[in-house]
Amino acid sequence: MNASFAQIRCSRQALRPLLLTALLAVLGGCASVPPPTAELTSAQQAVSRATDADADQYAPDVVATARSELALAQAAMAKGRQGDARTLALSAAAAAELAYAQSHAETVRQDYQQRRGEIATLRQQLQMDADTEAGIATSDGGVEAGDPAMRLQALDADPQLAGLAAFQRLQARQAVEALATVRGSQRANAMVLAARRVSVAELAARSELLQREVDRLDRTRSELLVEASRREAERARQEAERLRVQAQIQAEEAQRLRAEAEAAAIARQQAEEVIIDVGGEQAAKLKAARKREAELARQEAELMAAQKAVEAGKGDESGD
Repeated sequence: MNASFAQIRCSRQALRPLLLTALLAVLGGCASVPPPTAELTSAQQAVSRATDADADQYAPDVVATARSELALAQAAMAKGRQGDARTLALSAAAAAELAYAQSHAETVRQDYQQRRGEIATLRQQLQMDADTEAGIATSDGGVEAGDPAMRLQALDADPQLAGLAAFQRLQARQAVEALATVRGSQRANAMVLAARRVSVAELAARSELLQREVDRLDRTRSELLVEASRREAERARQEAERLRVQAQIQAEEAQRLRAEAEAAAIARQQAEEVIIDVGGEQAAKLKAARKREAELARQEAELMAAQKAVEAGKGDESGD
């Protein structure tokens, strides 16, 4: 008994250094947890990116949550609560990326609607049939509810979204897998993080699909603009040809009128010359007639004078 008791006592004494060493190691490990500097930096960058994407307009509540959680993470880090700071930083980053995803989704949706409207207007102007291709259903960028794991599974099963938003899917899958291993008080935080990551993956995949459609519509619009330019050039060519023909007709008409005017002038001149010639001949005849008349009058006067002289001579003879 004494020997055994002594052995136990010696064993306890031998274990004390080991227990103290283990305790110090645990305490040292807790004290040596590095501050979540990288997580905080990522969260700050995510908030800035969301702000630049007009998240205050399109996702004001979500970006406000991200800023609030980032401030809490910075405060926890300042107080030495590294674990809480890391959890809050990860949550803030996920919220900021969700705000960015919502803003980007809304921007792409607006671009899509604008392109469809522009194409419809161009087709109408070109008198072309309306686009018969069915458009892509667009969402309002809201966050879906439901179990994150099932939502991620549904996202992976969607054939339209296959291969899209690969990085966001990876982050969502890691968050869902982490949620499956978390128990206790940390599960609520893990659930929020997983839900946000899955929402980001859903929005990113749909936005990428819609962006591809926007790019296709851009190509269609460019083709329609080229066709519109071609038709406008053809109309301009036809109008130029019409004006050329019209100018040619007017020139020919002017030339015809000028020729007619010249012919009329020549005819008038010839008529005037004829009139002048006829007038000259008549004047000559009149002059000759007058001359003849004067000559006859002179001759008559001479005859009369001669007759009077004869008569006077006869009278004298009778007197004698």
